[in-house]
Amino acid sequence: MTSSRPAALIVEDQPFVGMVASDILRESGFETFHAFDAEGAAQVLDEHPEIELVVTDAELHGTSDGLMLAHRVSEERPDVKLVVTAAGKQPSASDMPRGARALRKPYASGELRTIVAARSLFADA
Repeated sequence: MTSSRPAALIVEDQPFVGMVASDILRESGFETFHAFDAEGAAQVLDEHPEIELVVTDAELHGTSDGLMLAHRVSEERPDVKLVVTAAGKQPSASDMPRGARALRKPYASGELRTIVAARSLFADA
C-alpha cells in the first residue's frame, strides 16, 4: 500500500538525532524511513522508489560518507531532493551535489521545516 504523503529518508548514525529529524519531517507531512549508513540508505532507496527527499549526515560511519551518498543519489535519482547536515566543518558548495541544501548541526526544528517547505526544494528544475 502506497502512502499519499511524501516520503523522506533520514540517514543518520546517531539514533537520537535521527529520531528528532524524523519527528520534524512527520510533523511536516512526510512518511519517514531510516538508515544508519550509506549502504543501508542505498537499500532503502531501492526498496522505496517513492522517496523524494534524503536528509543525510555528511559524516557517516562505513565505507561511504554522507557526501558520497548524496552524490550517488543525485546521479542515480536526480528527482530526489537532498539535505546534507554537518556538525563540524561544513561542506563547501563545490563538494555538494547540484541543488543539495546544507544544514549545520545542531539545527533547530524550524530550520529543517523551512528547508523542506521551501517551494524551490520541490520545484521542477
